[in-house]
Amino acid sequence: MMMARERGKTFAGFKQSRYASGEYFEQYLQGDWQPKTDTVRALFARSGITLPGREMWARLRDEVMRYGIYNQNLQAVPPTGSISYINHATSSIHPIVSKIEIRKEGKTGRVYYPAPFMTNENLDMYQDAYEIGPEKIIDTYAEATRHVDQGLSLTLFFPDTATTRDINKAQIYAWRKGIKTLYYIRLRQLALEGTEIEGCVSCAL
Repeated sequence: MMMARERGKTFAGFKQSRYASGEYFEQYLQGDWQPKTDTVRALFARSGITLPGREMWARLRDEVMRYGIYNQNLQAVPPTGSISYINHATSSIHPIVSKIEIRKEGKTGRVYYPAPFMTNENLDMYQDAYEIGPEKIIDTYAEATRHVDQGLSLTLFFPDTATTRDINKAQIYAWRKGIKTLYYIRLRQLALEGTEIEGCVSCAL
């Protein structure tokens, strides 16, 4: 909105968009998007993050309807695989892949990445993506998709005992939940030769 205001220009087709009519903002004006539990409220407070309330959304709606938006697409969530390890975070909005993930990095050899913020005291509270299963991960992405106008990098995780039927069921479930795209399907093999992770280990399916 600020770029549109400064430059006096909006993206092509803005006048026919849900932004121009204000319709896009209705979900934020009618729904309650504040944290529902004390635990989540504490997480936001500790991180110094303040979520906008209805008044802020109403003000933004009015300014967008008045000045427009410069860019048509505003957000996408990339995979951020290797970068996430450096930043002590998980990739995309996935749960952890493993409590301690082992990767082989070029000449460095084996590199061990413990899950973010994991300690001996909270170790038992961690579940990895394979333990959580595809449906709960899809449910999380479906909620986030409502707020993302492009796409989110979504990988599905299965044990190596999964069949093509299991994978197809998850793909259909994702489609029914409104997921825009699936990125990779990863299989956890109980016995791997070496420790290399070369991307999509399920491409042989």
